[in-house]
Amino acid sequence: MIAQTIESDHNAGQEVFAVVGNAAQPAWDERTDEMRALATLWDAHGTMLERAVFPRLGDASGALIEGLRSLQRQVEAMAADLARRGPEHDADGRWLADFEELKRLFDAQCQRESAELVPFIRERAAPAEIAEMTRIARALRQERAV
Repeated sequence: MIAQTIESDHNAGQEVFAVVGNAAQPAWDERTDEMRALATLWDAHGTMLERAVFPRLGDASGALIEGLRSLQRQVEAMAADLARRGPEHDADGRWLADFEELKRLFDAQCQRESAELVPFIRERAAPAEIAEMTRIARALRQERAV
Protein backbone atom coordinates (compact mmCIF):
# COMPACT_ATOMS: atom_id res chain seq x y z
CA MET A 1 0.00 0.00 0.00
CA ILE A 2 1.19 3.52 -0.77
CA ALA A 3 0.91 4.57 2.89
CA GLN A 4 3.53 1.97 3.82
CA THR A 5 5.90 3.30 1.16
CA ILE A 6 5.48 6.84 2.49
CA GLU A 7 6.11 5.67 6.05
CA SER A 8 9.10 3.58 4.94
CA ASP A 9 10.67 6.69 3.41
CA HIS A 10 10.12 8.54 6.69
CA ASN A 11 11.84 5.77 8.62
CA ALA A 12 14.79 5.61 6.22
CA GLY A 13 15.24 9.39 6.45
CA GLN A 14 15.11 9.28 10.25
CA GLU A 15 17.86 6.67 10.19
CA VAL A 16 20.06 9.03 8.18
CA PHE A 17 19.49 11.79 10.72
CA ALA A 18 20.41 9.42 13.54
CA VAL A 19 23.65 8.36 11.86
CA VAL A 20 24.69 11.92 11.02
CA GLY A 21 23.61 13.31 14.37
CA ASN A 22 25.58 10.67 16.26
CA ALA A 23 28.70 10.83 14.09
CA ALA A 24 31.96 11.64 15.85
CA GLN A 25 33.37 15.06 15.06
CA PRO A 26 34.33 16.03 12.42
CA ALA A 27 33.16 12.96 10.38
CA TRP A 28 32.82 14.92 7.13
CA ASP A 29 33.05 11.88 4.85
CA GLU A 30 30.32 10.05 6.72
CA ARG A 31 28.12 13.13 6.82
CA THR A 32 28.58 13.78 3.12
CA ASP A 33 27.71 10.19 2.17
CA GLU A 34 24.65 10.15 4.41
CA MET A 35 23.42 13.52 3.13
CA ARG A 36 23.81 12.26 -0.44
CA ALA A 37 21.73 9.24 0.51
CA LEU A 38 19.07 11.47 2.05
CA ALA A 39 19.06 13.78 -0.97
CA THR A 40 18.60 10.78 -3.28
CA LEU A 41 15.89 9.26 -1.10
CA TRP A 42 14.00 12.53 -0.78
CA ASP A 43 14.21 13.21 -4.50
CA ALA A 44 12.64 9.78 -5.09
CA HIS A 45 10.05 10.52 -2.39
CA GLY A 46 9.10 13.79 -4.08
CA THR A 47 8.88 12.14 -7.49
CA MET A 48 6.61 9.48 -6.01
CA LEU A 49 4.34 12.11 -4.47
CA GLU A 50 4.19 14.17 -7.67
CA ARG A 51 3.65 11.31 -10.10
CA ALA A 52 1.84 8.64 -8.09
CA VAL A 53 -0.02 10.34 -5.24
CA PHE A 54 -0.93 13.98 -5.82
CA PRO A 55 -2.59 13.53 -9.24
CA ARG A 56 -5.04 11.03 -7.73
CA LEU A 57 -6.16 12.98 -4.67
CA GLY A 58 -8.61 15.41 -6.26
CA ASP A 59 -9.35 19.07 -5.71
CA ALA A 60 -10.20 18.74 -2.02
CA SER A 61 -6.54 18.23 -1.22
CA GLY A 62 -5.22 21.45 -2.82
CA ALA A 63 -3.94 23.21 0.32
CA LEU A 64 -2.44 19.98 1.65
CA ILE A 65 -0.62 19.31 -1.60
CA GLU A 66 0.77 22.84 -1.85
CA GLY A 67 2.02 22.73 1.75
CA LEU A 68 3.71 19.39 1.18
CA ARG A 69 5.26 20.55 -2.09
CA SER A 70 6.79 23.51 -0.30
CA LEU A 71 8.26 21.35 2.46
CA GLN A 72 9.45 18.79 -0.09
CA ARG A 73 11.32 21.43 -2.10
CA GLN A 74 12.97 22.84 1.01
CA VAL A 75 14.07 19.43 2.33
CA GLU A 76 15.41 18.35 -1.07
CA ALA A 77 17.35 21.58 -1.55
CA MET A 78 18.86 21.60 1.94
CA ALA A 79 19.84 17.92 1.80
CA ALA A 80 21.56 18.45 -1.55
CA ASP A 81 23.32 21.57 -0.24
CA LEU A 82 24.57 19.79 2.89
CA ALA A 83 25.75 16.82 0.78
CA ARG A 84 27.81 19.24 -1.28
CA ARG A 85 29.33 20.97 1.73
CA GLY A 86 32.23 19.55 3.67
CA PRO A 87 34.96 21.14 5.73
CA GLU A 88 36.21 23.08 2.72
CA HIS A 89 32.70 24.40 1.99
CA ASP A 90 31.74 25.17 5.59
CA ALA A 91 33.56 28.48 5.82
CA ASP A 92 30.81 30.07 7.88
CA GLY A 93 30.65 27.11 10.26
CA ARG A 94 26.90 26.74 9.70
CA TRP A 95 26.77 23.11 8.59
CA LEU A 96 25.47 21.80 11.91
CA ALA A 97 22.99 24.66 12.30
CA ASP A 98 21.73 24.03 8.77
CA PHE A 99 21.56 20.30 9.53
CA GLU A 100 19.32 21.07 12.51
CA GLU A 101 17.08 23.24 10.31
CA LEU A 102 16.91 20.45 7.75
CA LYS A 103 15.90 18.03 10.51
CA ARG A 104 13.16 20.42 11.63
CA LEU A 105 11.78 20.72 8.07
CA PHE A 106 12.05 16.98 7.47
CA ASP A 107 10.18 16.26 10.70
CA ALA A 108 7.49 18.80 9.77
CA GLN A 109 7.00 17.18 6.38
CA CYS A 110 6.86 13.68 7.83
CA GLN A 111 4.44 14.82 10.51
CA ARG A 112 2.15 16.46 7.98
CA GLU A 113 2.26 13.45 5.67
CA SER A 114 1.53 11.08 8.57
CA ALA A 115 -1.19 13.21 10.15
CA GLU A 116 -2.90 14.53 7.01
CA LEU A 117 -1.81 12.86 3.77
CA VAL A 118 -1.92 9.21 4.82
CA PRO A 119 -5.35 9.56 6.52
CA PHE A 120 -6.63 11.50 3.49
CA ILE A 121 -5.55 8.64 1.22
CA ARG A 122 -7.04 5.98 3.50
CA GLU A 123 -10.34 7.79 4.02
CA ARG A 124 -11.00 9.44 0.66
CA ALA A 125 -9.18 7.58 -2.09
CA ALA A 126 -10.97 4.73 -3.78
CA PRO A 127 -9.31 1.32 -3.48
CA ALA A 128 -8.54 1.35 -7.21
CA GLU A 129 -6.79 4.73 -6.84
CA ILE A 130 -4.75 3.45 -3.88
CA ALA A 131 -3.75 0.40 -5.90
CA GLU A 132 -2.72 2.64 -8.82
CA MET A 133 -0.69 4.92 -6.53
CA THR A 134 1.09 1.88 -5.16
CA ARG A 135 1.74 0.41 -8.60
CA ILE A 136 3.20 3.67 -9.92
CA ALA A 137 5.30 4.20 -6.79
CA ARG A 138 6.79 0.71 -7.09
CA ALA A 139 7.56 1.23 -10.77
CA LEU A 140 9.26 4.54 -10.01
CA ARG A 141 11.35 2.90 -7.29
CA GLN A 142 12.44 0.12 -9.61
CA GLU A 143 13.36 2.69 -12.27
CA ARG A 144 15.54 4.57 -9.82
CA ALA A 145 16.77 1.52 -7.89
CA VAL A 146 15.72 3.10 -4.58
